[in-house]
Parts: sequence; structure tokens; C-alpha cells
Amino acid sequence: MKKILLLIFVFSYSFTAKTQVIDSLSKDTIKNILLNQVVVINNSIPIIIKTDKVLLNVEAMVNAAGLNALELLRQAPGLTVDGQDNVKMSGKNGIQILLDGRLQTLSNQQVISLLKGTNAANIKSIEIIANPSAKYDAAGNAGIINIIFKKSDQLGTSGSFTIGYQQMKNYRQNSAFNLNLKQTKFSLFSNANFDNSLQNTQVSNLRLLPTKSLAQSGIEQQGYSNPEIRTGIEYNLNDSHKIGALFSYQRIWDDYPSNATTIITDIIGNDLLSTNTLANLSENRFAYNLNYKYTSKNKTILTIDADQLTYSSSLTNQVSNFFKNSPNKTDFTNSTKTKINLAAIKADLITSLGKTDLETGIKFSSNETNNILNANQYTINNSNISQFNNFDYKESNYSAYTSLNRTIGKWGLQVGLRTEFTKMKGISINELKKQTNLPDTNYFNLFPSTNLIYQLNDKQSLGFSYTKRINRPSFQDQNPYNYRTDFYYSNQGNPLLLPHFTQTLELRYTFNRQNQIKLNFNQTKDLIEVISTQQGDQTLTIPTNAGKRSFLNINISLPAQITKYWNIYYTAEPYYQFYKADLSRYSGLSKVNNGGFGFNTYLSNNFTLSKTLKGSLNSWFNYASKSSVYATKPIYSIDAAIKKQFLETKLTTTLAYRDVLNTQRWEQTMILGNVNLNSIRKWESSRLYVALSYNYGNSKIKAKKEKEITTEQQRIKQRN
Repeated sequence: MKKILLLIFVFSYSFTAKTQVIDSLSKDTIKNILLNQVVVINNSIPIIIKTDKVLLNVEAMVNAAGLNALELLRQAPGLTVDGQDNVKMSGKNGIQILLDGRLQTLSNQQVISLLKGTNAANIKSIEIIANPSAKYDAAGNAGIINIIFKKSDQLGTSGSFTIGYQQMKNYRQNSAFNLNLKQTKFSLFSNANFDNSLQNTQVSNLRLLPTKSLAQSGIEQQGYSNPEIRTGIEYNLNDSHKIGALFSYQRIWDDYPSNATTIITDIIGNDLLSTNTLANLSENRFAYNLNYKYTSKNKTILTIDADQLTYSSSLTNQVSNFFKNSPNKTDFTNSTKTKINLAAIKADLITSLGKTDLETGIKFSSNETNNILNANQYTINNSNISQFNNFDYKESNYSAYTSLNRTIGKWGLQVGLRTEFTKMKGISINELKKQTNLPDTNYFNLFPSTNLIYQLNDKQSLGFSYTKRINRPSFQDQNPYNYRTDFYYSNQGNPLLLPHFTQTLELRYTFNRQNQIKLNFNQTKDLIEVISTQQGDQTLTIPTNAGKRSFLNINISLPAQITKYWNIYYTAEPYYQFYKADLSRYSGLSKVNNGGFGFNTYLSNNFTLSKTLKGSLNSWFNYASKSSVYATKPIYSIDAAIKKQFLETKLTTTLAYRDVLNTQRWEQTMILGNVNLNSIRKWESSRLYVALSYNYGNSKIKAKKEKEITTEQQRIKQRN
């Protein structure tokens, strides 16, 4: 298989020498670069490289049919999704994911469930922004991913309806609906989807202890259903004033029954542990936005947005443990209820000061979180141990930014400064009424950013950028409660957790408008990472500030038009990261002073066989990588898809085969001090998908250019 991957690399690279300029793409002027404009000009191109971002044009992706948003990110160049569904950019975690740039609850398990419940049929494009400007919130040290939903500017009524079925060992059913109604002054859009699936994941974990080994294997079964709807309205009061509103609701039901056996090999005697788990999760998310836009005759633009989000979840986790050769028997029951209220208001102004473009804005956001957990443990002698935890968290964030853009001849300069003041308070109360207060972590920070561009000629440019960003700990990561998941395993929050900061330098060379070579160096201090500690035969995971990480990578992006009917996009990204941390304060661990090489590559082949018939053959490969304490083995996949249109392109059928060789298998190890862990996960990645989509209404009027909007992000973890 390594030979196959090498052939793919050599084959794709040899053809990039034939790279041709894609004439349908407009020139990237310096002014457009600095204003971060988003323009999808040719809907047949699935990947578009801008100087400051990569745009994944989902509507042009043949293999996007039937995917959810999380699976789409697996198809995006520069992004990886590991076996625990953590999204990384260029091998780095700490990404902030935006939905239409609006206020969302996106972190860890919460972002996973939200992305899994969002259907690709309702997504227009995905922006991958490695070095965001000052107008974006400073959160997200690895970069920003902005998911833009479909909304048409065509006059009249238009829309689409999609149904699909995916067969693996089990199944997934999906349906999506999109409606657009636009008049001269009034417009309405709505998109909805419903997914229903059942999937098994094979899991194995090996823990080597000083006196025994624990070899666990089992099956996790996930039953999942999700309805989601988004509706927006806009009204033009006149040529200068526009008002609008956006509403969204998502409901998730998620069942996680699993059965596992653990072979216990001990110097005293062997045993067999059977663990049965049943986890039932329900989530409700309701969000709305009110917005106002003013555009003056001299093109000064003022926008005001007010956002509100209400989130609630209920999780019941029941775990039963039976030993074959000993009388030990325990039952755990964990019941968690979470309520979150978030609000934000912001104002942004774009204007010109002579030959200098000015962007400036202010923002206030607040979050109130309440998490109540009741746990009971029953043993063989009918003794009952009850635990209780009430965690209240409040956070307020005040921010302001200014960005100046100026073009002088062939030079373009953007300098920005964002200021943020964060005020937070957290209180945890247990069953004994003992109160634990989060330490005073109110902080004020400055986040400068610089983007310098020199246009060598019509097709070539050089660029330099600098950014500083922050990654704040998730709310639940700071809760000191100990959450038990099986007889030997539990996890716990860390009230002493601090945010980590990342500074990034990047040099880039762009040629033929779409080809890029980037050299990136960044360094993170007080890196937040979840580590595993060993206390006797008990394994405890805890988030910690795991020292300093230095990261160096090269990114090469090469689109090419091979023939009239065949174009490719190839990206290669070798990187090296180095970690230095003192983890000896944690049980069983020691100091870390190591580094590791990694390599990610992505190849997209797109075929236009006729006006109504298109195909794609895509592959990605993630080489072995390391973090401060974990090492991950290589993983790769090959996907194929074909799309045929009928009835003057109104009716579309899609046939796709995911992970043709069934190679998606995630394996991670940790060997540090007396901690020796190995985990393997194999999910139902190889599957056949068939879909039918119908477009209705007016489709002949060219859509207007869509604006780009900024974002609010925050950090929720609903499950440990």
C-alpha cells in the first residue's frame, strides 16, 4: 500500500508541471486580498486558493453528496480529523469552527455532534483561514474554519430537495431541503435536514501497568437521529438600510450502547472483566440573530448584530462491571444536565480615509453555564456511594479592533490590533457542600496582526503575515469533578487550567494565481492538552498546560488543468513539531523533551465527462505524528464518486463509494513514565452511497456576491 501512495504522489506531482492558468478565475488584486473578499466565480472548481485562505466550494464537489459537515472537513486540504473526531489544521489542534460567522457553541464533543448533524446538501462553501485578521475573534490558535450555508440572491422562488441512503455494515439515511424566496425588497431563505443512522465502531485498548496488563476490546454502537432547521429573512428599507433576522433549531438524539471485555493478566492471577455501557444523550439548541446594515453613498458600511443562543442537554450514562473469577461487581450511573445561555452584540464599520481602508468594531459577549451531575456507585455488598456536583460558570468578554489597509504601487499592507478583556467566575459545589472556586483569571490581552504583500507581476506575489491568538480552556475542562467511565478509567477537570497563546509567522509565494508555497512557524506557550496519568491500576485523564510547542511546516498547493476534461488539486504539507514540558507533577509522568515529523497530503481528481456527467477520485494521507505525549500511526483513504444530471440539470443522481480500500483505522499510543497506553478505533468507513436531488424554481439569474461576516465562538464540552 505504501507503493500505491508513492505512485499517487509521483503521478500527481508530475502533472503539476503542466499547471495551466484557470482563465475563469479573476485576478487577485492587492486590494481584494487585503479586504478578504470571498468570490466563487466558477462553480465547477471545488477548491479555490486565495492569498489568505483556501475555499472549499462544496456545491462543486461531486463526492460531497451524503456527507455531514464533519466528514466534509476530512475532505478539505490541510485539515485532519482523528479517530476521536478532533479537527486539526496542519497537524495543530485549537481550531475555531464558525457557522455563517455567527454565535455558536462549538468545542470538543459539542462541536462534533453539531457538525455530524449538519448535512452537506445545505452547505455552500467552507473557508479555511490559517492566519485570521484582527476583525476575527482571537480564539483559535490553529486557525478558523467558516462554514457558509446556502442562501440564494436570485429573484423569485428557488430551492432543492435531496434524499440519500448509505449502506455500510449498518446504514445512514439523510434528507435535506432548501428554499429561497426573494423579491425586490424582501427575501426569505430556509434550509433543513434530517439524518438517521446506526454505526458500529470496533475499539481496543491496551494498558500496561507495573504488575498487570489490561487488554480491552469491544464494540461501540451509535444510534443517531437529528432534525435541524435554519430560517432567515431580510428586508431592504431603502437603498441604504437593511434589516434581517436568522433563526436556527437543532435537536439531537444519540444512543451509545457498548459492550467490552478486558483480559486482566496479573502476577497474582488472571481475570476477565465484562463492561456493559448504555449512554443516552439528548440536545436542544436554539439560536437567533437580529442584524442591521447601513451603506452610504461613499460605500461606508456599518453592520450591527445581536445574537442569542440557548442550549440544553441531558446525558444518562449507565455502566455495569462484572468479574469472572472474583466477587467484584460495580454499577455506575452518571446523570448530567447542562444549560447554557449565550449573548453577543457587535458593531463593525468599514470606510475609507483617503487612500487607506479602515475596518473597526466593538463587541460584547457573555456566557452563563450551569452543569449538574448526579452519580451513584453500587458494589457487590450493596453499598451505595453517591456523588453530586453543581458547576456554575460565568464569562464576559469585551473586545475592540482596528485594521488599516493600504496599497502603494505593488505593495499592499494590512495592520490590525485587537484588544480583548475577559472576566470569568466559576464555582463547583460537591455533595459535601464543599465549594471550589476557579482562580482569578481575568485578563486583558492585545492581539496584533500584520499582512504584507508584494505583487511581483500579474501572476506572482510574495507575502508575509504575523498573528497572535489565544485558545481558552473549555468550560467543563475547568470543572474539578471526577467522572468515572469504567472500572479502571475516569477523567477530571482542572480548575487551574490557563489559556494558551500562539504566535505565528508565515512567508508565502503565490504563482499562476492559484499555486502557493508557504513556510509557517508558530510557537505555543502553556499548551492545553489532555494527558493520561496512572494511579495504581486506575487511569485518570486530565487537561493540563503541557509546556511549550514549536511548530514548523511547509505547505505546497498545486492545482492543474491536465486536459479539458480533467483537473486536479494537490497539496503536500510536511511539518516538524517539538515539545518541551515538565509533567512530573502528575502521577506516573515525567519531563517531556521530544519532537516528531509529520506529513499530510491530499489529491483531488475531478472529471467533466460531459455537460451532465461528472466524476471525482480523491485521496488523503496523514503520516504518523506526535503530540507532547501521544504518537499516532498513519491513516489514509480513497473515495470515488460520479454525478449525472437530467431534466435540464434540475434532477441529479449521485453514486459514491467512501474509503474504497477500507483503510481508515486510527491508532494512538502514549509511553511516558509508568504510563503505557495503546488505543485503536475502526469505524464503518467503507460504504456505498446513493442520492437523488431535485432543484426547483428560478435558476437563470446570476447570484450576487455574498458578503463575509465575522464570528463569535465559545467553548462547551457536554461530555467528558
